[in-house]
Amino acid sequence: MTPDRLADFARSLLSWRGALVDWPDGAAEGLAILTAGDAARLGVPEETRLSAEPGEGRLAVSLATDFLERAEPLLADVPPAATWRLRDASIKKASSEETVAKAFDWLNARVRVRGGHAAEVEYHRWFFRAELVSEDRWEDVVAATLNSRTGAGLELPELAGGGDGEWLRKPPPAADSQARAAGLAWGETLRRAAAFLERMDGRLKRDRNRLKSYYGALLKEKKRSRADPESEEARSRMEERSRVVSLELERKSQELDERYCIRAKLEPIGLLRLALPALAIDLAVRRKQDEGARSVYWNPILKAMEPLACSRCGRSCFAVAFTDRALEPLCPECFKEGRHA
Repeated sequence: MTPDRLADFARSLLSWRGALVDWPDGAAEGLAILTAGDAARLGVPEETRLSAEPGEGRLAVSLATDFLERAEPLLADVPPAATWRLRDASIKKASSEETVAKAFDWLNARVRVRGGHAAEVEYHRWFFRAELVSEDRWEDVVAATLNSRTGAGLELPELAGGGDGEWLRKPPPAADSQARAAGLAWGETLRRAAAFLERMDGRLKRDRNRLKSYYGALLKEKKRSRADPESEEARSRMEERSRVVSLELERKSQELDERYCIRAKLEPIGLLRLALPALAIDLAVRRKQDEGARSVYWNPILKAMEPLACSRCGRSCFAVAFTDRALEPLCPECFKEGRHA
């Protein structure tokens, strides 16, 4: 894993806990001033250095150390309702109709813009510990951010603790927030672990070929020795030996499959909730005889429209179809597969 992603998690977590953190992106070291309680939990001084490298008087932020285990108590008693609200952000003044028309392509429905209004939208930034274990091991910290209203995934800059904002306590988020974020994080995990998966697949193919070559040579030898058997009994013994070799090849192949079987784990280790002002644009959707309402959002931090989330696979999309009756959004792939009923 790259140290920057774990450093991002550490900065967010410590800031969330009320620490003052100064660790610029790409810097070898940073500085944190922790609360007395959190310093005791982590086993470091209240004023401590942050670094990817272990050392005396510093907090080593690395998966090669026990950082995540030491940080776990900070998550255990953090109120799940802690939310960072950004008070001030410029809302777009341009025409809602023009903004939506430029961003979206409606594939199977007529969509009319009813109007836009300012709204506070909560975004959930989930952190997961991803682990793939086979003959070798791969692990990383993966973050996924989504609009809690639409479920659409997007990338937001680090906002917690900055700008004109405040920490709030709110009720816990809906259960489907974590499930949706896990789907996004799993896709990111597969992307990051592509080289590891390719390496494991290459090792499996290599070892299978070695097995086939070794036991194939044994079977050929048995066939040659069977060419002129001395008796029916000798021929029977040779056939039994060939059967044993074939069964042993099958058994060894199954052992290889088990050895290279990849066990995956995606464990939530933190949640940062961001309440941001946004422009909500209300839509009237009509498909065949069905009519319904949807909302899309212009994000003042990204200064762009946000996508919608496919109701079937969870993909974020700007080319959108709708299901029959419920008029739930669909990505082009699910629409082509006929998953709109």
